[in-house]
Amino acid sequence: MFAEVRAFEQFGSRLTRLLDAVRSGEVSVARSKDLLAASRSVEAKMAVLQTELARLIALRERHGDGGTSVLCDSAGKSRAQARRSLATAEKLDEMPELRSAVDSGEVSPANAETLARAADKTAPETVDEAAGLLAQAKELPPDRFAREVDTWTQRQQADHGHGDYLRQRQQRYLRIRKENDTVRLDGRFDLEFGTRLASRIQRTAEALRRQDDRAARTGNGSGTGEDRRSWDQLQADALDQLTSGAAGPSDRNDSASRPKAEVIVVADIGVLTGDNPAGRCEIPGVGPVPPAVLERIACDAELTGLLFHKGKPLYHGATVRTATKDQWRALIARDGGCIGCGAEPRRCQAHHTVPYAQSRRTDINQLVLVCWRCHHNIHDHNWRITLRDGRRVLEPPDPLAPPAPAGNRNHPRPERHPPPSRNRAAPDPPNPRTCHPTPEHQQTPALFPT
Repeated sequence: MFAEVRAFEQFGSRLTRLLDAVRSGEVSVARSKDLLAASRSVEAKMAVLQTELARLIALRERHGDGGTSVLCDSAGKSRAQARRSLATAEKLDEMPELRSAVDSGEVSPANAETLARAADKTAPETVDEAAGLLAQAKELPPDRFAREVDTWTQRQQADHGHGDYLRQRQQRYLRIRKENDTVRLDGRFDLEFGTRLASRIQRTAEALRRQDDRAARTGNGSGTGEDRRSWDQLQADALDQLTSGAAGPSDRNDSASRPKAEVIVVADIGVLTGDNPAGRCEIPGVGPVPPAVLERIACDAELTGLLFHKGKPLYHGATVRTATKDQWRALIARDGGCIGCGAEPRRCQAHHTVPYAQSRRTDINQLVLVCWRCHHNIHDHNWRITLRDGRRVLEPPDPLAPPAPAGNRNHPRPERHPPPSRNRAAPDPPNPRTCHPTPEHQQTPALFPT
């Protein structure tokens, strides 16, 4: 037996023993964190090794598929996973700096795949020479890094992403088919239309949720369990209302009869004036859009200007306890979503970092976006809001700090209050998508809800 194979078997045995120790509770929290951090590098190196072994076997045995079948049969990958891994490896051959970081385990396979896609849209040498991008690839989790790369890629393209947008439009589809005793809808849309569609459905679903709440409070429900619908059921019923005309006076043929959709686009002032078309232009929580889309949206939009300084919105006053509509938009522009798990803005609430009972103020620098679950963690489990690299993040409690007395966690517990009056769904367990806060260097964005 080859020494390398024997070494792998011994390594696997050690991992098995370590797993048993973890499950039995023998491993401390501090050691668990160290092991988890170390496992990231090991996992990345193993993925690289599997791909390179498959490429070598396929080349010497002349498989003709680059190693796809080897990865599927021997490494247990799906064909889609195998193709992506091999395509990334081929692209890394043209990017020596990134290749070195991937081989050393500093960059995860997921982030390497993201950079390979960016190289297809720009150029391998452009990606490989972007030191800041490589540094982010080593630090950021895949979802958040993918958003950063999307924005970076759009700025590098000569058409600022307009070609990608047109391709998205060409790939749009909606399929309706019967599946057993139900009907299934499956679709794909470009970012701008998809966001508008989601906004209309979610606005109507939120109205239906409030109806369910009122029925439950007044006892007017049927008592069959159908009175409180899940959010997915509410969205399905909302689509029914929108397409049947029940959501509004859609029998008229004017634009005023269409259900309104709110799409917030954040853009640098230079994008609007044309002085800096490569500046920031994106739908928070969704992704970058080309300036041409912003121009079209602005033709039929309610325009709201917000003045920023070094990426921070100016104060909106302190006369009310809950965030104003303008403050809410500013929070979306700054935080992008929940600062803890990255849940999209519609699932978030505005949290006072300094209890309102103490400050009597509702200033933008004392508010952050948090989802219901993370809000609960702050008030009931001592989670802390801290600054990391200029970004507001949510961290678990200090394990060395003494527990706070019941009913007095971190600070006097403020009065519970409803979220700002706007189109958002009921607090749900978060969908941890990438949270994409506004970088500090961004200057003077303008928001355009349509």
